[in-house]
Amino acid sequence: MVDCSARLRILPHAVATALLFAASGLAQKAADTIVKMDGATVRGVEITEFTTAGIKAKKGNDNLEVPAHHVLAVEWGDLPDAFVAARAALGRGDFGNAAQLFGDAEQKAARPLVKADALFFQLKAAVAGLAGDKAAAATAAEKAKAWVAANQNHWRIPEALLLAGRAQRLAGNAAEATASLKQLDDRATRDAFGPVWNARAKFELAMTLVGEGKSSEARTTFQSASSAADNALATPTTDEAELRNIKTLAKVGEGETFLGEKQWSKAENFFRNLVRGDQPELAAAGRAGEGEAIFLAAAESKRPEEIRRAQIALAQASVFDSGGGEASAKANYYLGKCLLLLGPEREGDTFRVRANAYFQTVLTAYPTSRWAAAARAELGK
Repeated sequence: MVDCSARLRILPHAVATALLFAASGLAQKAADTIVKMDGATVRGVEITEFTTAGIKAKKGNDNLEVPAHHVLAVEWGDLPDAFVAARAALGRGDFGNAAQLFGDAEQKAARPLVKADALFFQLKAAVAGLAGDKAAAATAAEKAKAWVAANQNHWRIPEALLLAGRAQRLAGNAAEATASLKQLDDRATRDAFGPVWNARAKFELAMTLVGEGKSSEARTTFQSASSAADNALATPTTDEAELRNIKTLAKVGEGETFLGEKQWSKAENFFRNLVRGDQPELAAAGRAGEGEAIFLAAAESKRPEEIRRAQIALAQASVFDSGGGEASAKANYYLGKCLLLLGPEREGDTFRVRANAYFQTVLTAYPTSRWAAAARAELGK
């Protein structure tokens, strides 16, 4: 005979166990986190949409929405191990491994939203690691086009368009780069991405024009980028540091357009005025640009005696560059070039070793600088 009382005792336990597993499954499903611009976090949600309009998510039986301009970041709750490892590799600058791991994460991710994010970060890692490799840039550009085409209304579309433009520029495809960056600039205003994206798009477009040898157009666009940065800085923003950096780089780019036209004296005066201005952050950039202009003029006129002036300005750039960024990278690169131009007659038999030490400094201390590829080329000679 079956003990019915025993069955009745077991039933509540079975129900409780089933409910526990159901609750556990729900907890695993609702594990995403939304990080807002004001620092607040919304935890334990399941994000269902991640678009330019904002985020839609579920929390238990409730639906919630967060407008795009309130979103700083998202943290997925069900990431493959490869995604976590890839993110760590990206953070330490190991771009090659990061790109490979993000690709692996995309294959292993169960949710379409996580798959799209893995592919986006794979693209981001690939572009960050290009370092002057045109073939790799062309591959990255194709992947960027594919991601943009498949995710036109994704929250990350502004950055994807920027990365596409950069990859296309580095691949030597100026027409496609210009189209991507103008699309970003237009959409930044039309779709309310925020003025920071106007500044980013304009600066990248100016760099594209420089690559095409269109110095006059690039100069105007650098000025527009600086104005767009000022516009974005008019209201409090978490991008303040980047916007100030864009302003600095735009000023440097404006001066470098004179170098592109071989107007050495005009370039030297432009950069010297940056040093004399009332913006301390431009002092290092001004000294580095001044040294570059003097060096290029001396190299063209074959007047090595002028190189000493360039060396002084470049050495001062490294001192002024408290942030240790692009100015220091440029200064070290041209200090190496100065030694090569002066040669053994003026610098002794160790001139090449000492020059290589400067180039190696660029690669070691500033691997993501635009001077890294040039320094690597010099080391390879």
